[in-house]
Amino acid sequence: MISVVPRSFSMPSPSSTQELQLNELGSLTDAVEPFARLLSQTGRSVRLHCSVPMWSSPSDTCLDLHDLHDLRSRILLFIHDLLESLRSAGIPASYRLAPSNSSLCFICALPTELSAPKVRSAAVEILQNAKIHAREKVLLADLECGPALIIS
Repeated sequence: MISVVPRSFSMPSPSSTQELQLNELGSLTDAVEPFARLLSQTGRSVRLHCSVPMWSSPSDTCLDLHDLHDLRSRILLFIHDLLESLRSAGIPASYRLAPSNSSLCFICALPTELSAPKVRSAAVEILQNAKIHAREKVLLADLECGPALIIS
């Protein structure tokens, strides 16, 4: 079982070079409940920031547009399942989709006071530095802003 202690919310700085610690959660369906539990620990409303791949050069995790479409489809279903789980636990939840040119998806819960450009730049850096070479992986990252998922 993974436990995350709530901290003050701030995105990691782009100059931060510390190694990103990732924990594998299995499949997307396996990841819904543990991630929802982590997000609901604060008891506050949750706004999800979700980077969605729109284009990417070929990589180990995404060879062509069919792979991108499959990833987008899986991610959108996951987001809706996650929202349903949070709302059934009494946590108000919403989401924001952000286009990305990465072959990975990034989902994190952020407070409303963080601006979209800060979130976008931090997400881009995290995805660029994540060394993921397998498909259909769900990885949990414990960031300064709280838990985040990286999905391939």
